[in-house]
Amino acid sequence: MRKELAFVTYDMWQDPYEGFVIRAMQTDKGRADIIKWLKANNPTEASPEMSLGILDIFRKTVHLQSWTKCPESDALWRIYAHSGNAIRIGTTIKKLQSIDNVEFFPVEYKSMNLERELKRIFVGKDIRFREIFSCKRDAFSHEKEFRIISNIDQNLLPAQPPQRRSSDIKSSDIPGILKQLIDIGQITQEQFDYAITNNDFSRKTNIENIRHISFSHVPDFIESVMVHPTASNWFVETVGRYCEINGISFLGKSKLYEFHHR
Repeated sequence: MRKELAFVTYDMWQDPYEGFVIRAMQTDKGRADIIKWLKANNPTEASPEMSLGILDIFRKTVHLQSWTKCPESDALWRIYAHSGNAIRIGTTIKKLQSIDNVEFFPVEYKSMNLERELKRIFVGKDIRFREIFSCKRDAFSHEKEFRIISNIDQNLLPAQPPQRRSSDIKSSDIPGILKQLIDIGQITQEQFDYAITNNDFSRKTNIENIRHISFSHVPDFIESVMVHPTASNWFVETVGRYCEINGISFLGKSKLYEFHHR
């Protein structure tokens, strides 16, 4: 067993409202509205274009994963059915928080509003990047979701005091972040010079859409496995044998669709 979790970039999720502010800034009207708000409300020393630039860097480099606090859900079984050959993995919040170089946070459910979201992200001289992904529309509230976010390999971030969250990036950090992007080969010197001169940080980087992060250092990370309620017998048996070999508690096939009169 590889003992890794697969994190993905936000644009691999189907909901077009994921990363609401980032999605807005990719349209002409949305970008204009954001720049207008930043000019009127953002006290940072950076220009609005530079602030959008740092968001553009992070949208290409941040990876996320979703979990739910629902023990079991008909809706989630259907969404992730894979023709019935699907499993539910159980763990604890404490163990999720023990994974290295990630941040764990709950999702809020509300109607999406650009001004409100900008106020949550741009606070004083800080950019609270994780807030971009901490809110979803009410229609998804049944998911009761928690998320894990990992900024591109923490070595892209400037040195920070321990008490400061890596997802709170000051605008004055931008040149330092870009310099470190050069050092690890994510952008070229030419792109750096262009960005500093033109306040344009929109050049593409070479980040993969999927990133694997190890949980091998967390003892008994997987506490239980349950199989989809409509899974084939061969699939149930295969997963059961795998769990037995690896010492994982196997709960068998979900009984969600079984009838019991008492």
